[in-house]
Amino acid sequence: MAAYKSTPSDFPPRLVAIFFAVFDPQLGPHVLHQVPSASIHPQSPSALFDFEALSEYIIPKPQLCSRLIQICSRGYRVLGWPICMVDKKYERNALMFNLCCVFEEGADSSCYVSIVRRLNRVFKRLEEQNAFISNPQNALQIHNIIEQVFEDLNNYCECMIPINDANTINLKLFPSYPQPPPVKAYHVPILTVRLEALMDVNWDLTMQKVIPFIDGINSVRRISDIADVDYVLAKKCMEHLLYYGCLLMTDIFQFSNVYAPTPLLENIVTDPPLQHECQAYVSSHGPSSAPKIPFARLFELYCSLRQGTRLTEWMEANETKLEGIDVRRFVSFGCIKGFLYRVRRYPVLEEGVEGSTGAGSGRKGVPLMRYLDGTSTFDEIATDLQCPPAQIEKALKGLPSTASLLFL
Repeated sequence: MAAYKSTPSDFPPRLVAIFFAVFDPQLGPHVLHQVPSASIHPQSPSALFDFEALSEYIIPKPQLCSRLIQICSRGYRVLGWPICMVDKKYERNALMFNLCCVFEEGADSSCYVSIVRRLNRVFKRLEEQNAFISNPQNALQIHNIIEQVFEDLNNYCECMIPINDANTINLKLFPSYPQPPPVKAYHVPILTVRLEALMDVNWDLTMQKVIPFIDGINSVRRISDIADVDYVLAKKCMEHLLYYGCLLMTDIFQFSNVYAPTPLLENIVTDPPLQHECQAYVSSHGPSSAPKIPFARLFELYCSLRQGTRLTEWMEANETKLEGIDVRRFVSFGCIKGFLYRVRRYPVLEEGVEGSTGAGSGRKGVPLMRYLDGTSTFDEIATDLQCPPAQIEKALKGLPSTASLLFL
């Protein structure tokens, strides 16, 4: 499988502007405060966008209030959470406002969704407590709050602003990570950080039990077995660590596997730091205890991997060139960096054959025949049935002669 690495994109996004808009009974939607100054005002020549054209979305109908709104205009994205407070004390029986953040349109502003929602809800509570927004005497304080939010989030990714004796605004930006692929029982986790050095007695008990067995060799299923923890809990631990970039996932390494290079292999030729990293990682003598392996030899070996050639056959053909190289680390480095991929085998039963093949059953009594639909790899079948791939191949060869198998 292609190794997954959690990498948040361009965090944090730069906050271009922030403004506070209200519905004025005489003027309609109106910008009350803005930072930087004149960045939103309709009459300003330096305005980022046409506020009047977007005003019906910034201060929308009551049915759309208390919902996230996103508007793109002139290369900028406006993020807001409009609030409508219905009360007879207000003119027209309602107070409508929206504190909005502005970003460049291409920026990933997802981490600001909770910030915008929280700010508008805080202002709503302040208005309920002591008419904080509707009281003109608080206009300067509102502007100062918005200005401090703008400066602190752009510079420190967090802020703490005391409002009065009973209220404080506490905000912190957190990166948004891409959703990782699902973790399978046959996946092999490889740590990218030294978790044992960070772990203490307060960590989750299951996490403390499984981390010592994450060595780049054991699969998720095997880790759950040898750590004596429930497989579902072990899987959740792996998903949690994968989400935060603490580990990568690869396939089970076997000398019967088939690997081939990808087009990304050419990138290593023009990347000297990656070449040095490869030389240190694949050495069987450790990163510094022996002379580095010539990169030309490593590159030639990577290029020599072919579809249809098992790793054992490739090792026999390149026995002299592999001196001082740890084959397992050699292959895993290529898979992690993306310039090697695993050629998988998917057994497909062309004709229906009833009955079990005698290869054993899974934990829920599912026979081997259930896996012969072209969607399950040999790794998945072997892990679920807890038997070696050689035994599965032997069972497949024992199928009736009227049936045939395709390996995709």
